[in-house]
Amino acid sequence: MATEIVDEYLAARLASAGNPAGLRETVIDLVAEALPQHVTPLMGQQLDLLTHPSRTQSPDAYLADESAAEDALQHALAGLRAALAGAGRMIGKAQTFERNAAARLRDDPRAALRAELARVPRPVTRPEVLQWSLDPAPWFSDSPRESAAWPPPGLRSVADQRHLPDGAMALPRVDGGPYEGWVQIGLVERQRTPARRYPDQPARQIQIFVGLEASTSDDAGDSLPLSQAPWHLWTRPLRHLDPDAAVTAAEHIGSADQPLVALTNASSTRLVNAPLPSHGLGLPHYVLAPAPPVVVVFGLQPTAGIHGFSLSDASGEALIGRQWRGHLVHDGNYKPLLPAVEGADLLIRPDLFTRLHDTVGAARCRVGISVIHMPADETDDTIDKP
Repeated sequence: MATEIVDEYLAARLASAGNPAGLRETVIDLVAEALPQHVTPLMGQQLDLLTHPSRTQSPDAYLADESAAEDALQHALAGLRAALAGAGRMIGKAQTFERNAAARLRDDPRAALRAELARVPRPVTRPEVLQWSLDPAPWFSDSPRESAAWPPPGLRSVADQRHLPDGAMALPRVDGGPYEGWVQIGLVERQRTPARRYPDQPARQIQIFVGLEASTSDDAGDSLPLSQAPWHLWTRPLRHLDPDAAVTAAEHIGSADQPLVALTNASSTRLVNAPLPSHGLGLPHYVLAPAPPVVVVFGLQPTAGIHGFSLSDASGEALIGRQWRGHLVHDGNYKPLLPAVEGADLLIRPDLFTRLHDTVGAARCRVGISVIHMPADETDDTIDKP
């Protein structure tokens, strides 16, 4: 059990640190020692307080097993230098060694903290063809007497579309608030509900992806309208932001087919149909960012000060990433569950959108869309599968 706990919570961090010799084994031993006296009793109390006896899903909380793994890692790391010395490997500059080792093994909280700063009430901004999705999880009802069509009838309008008609004109603008008039160039949202025992109903979810693209092709296949990028685009200035690099990036955007919005690696969630991570409280499941060439073209830098996801130019804030989650649902046991709706979007200042549109070219400026529902084999006779 200790081995499973350590591998679940710490494997990625140990691997990124190069798996220091003996560290994993030491951490497992420390967790095994803590299990009978501390972890098991505390875990039992936590589950009694946070769950219902008939629930099968773990609560969204920092539980004793994760705490024990982290505590064991810290204790083992503190003795790593002494253990190496005992094995005949002397390490000088103890403070430097311990500081570097801690940096390589730390659990980085910055993505979760910035996501919290970027959190907003669920916005209504989205393309017109997705207005049906504003009703969160419309197929789900707490009443055993009610049942709604699955998938929602609104899927018909987007089932066979890969690009929205009207090009960039299909992109919505924010109505009200501090970013009124800004253009939403990216949107991702997942709506999911748990399996229920009464009335019997499987777990279901819908994933919506929208992104601005530069493209001349009408055949994008099953690809998503998003690229991939590190979430650190929001926190670290890109190097070589000189005039020549901006010109080269502009030429690339003006000629190559590519998504201009990226889904970042801020969490362990893959693009489609990925299981939720079982740990990492507060970790955002979706964080959008501009594709790197867009950052280079406009010479954008992370906004100074304390912000969520914000990039600026000489005129001020230029691109904003927002986060939301909510709409608690029940699984039949009448206990709060995880939020059914989680999403993110990407906003660009109107004048920069005009420049980006001109760089891409009106004929090549497309709005890509992909809507996926799971399980996909549960459809009625009137709804096409996307």
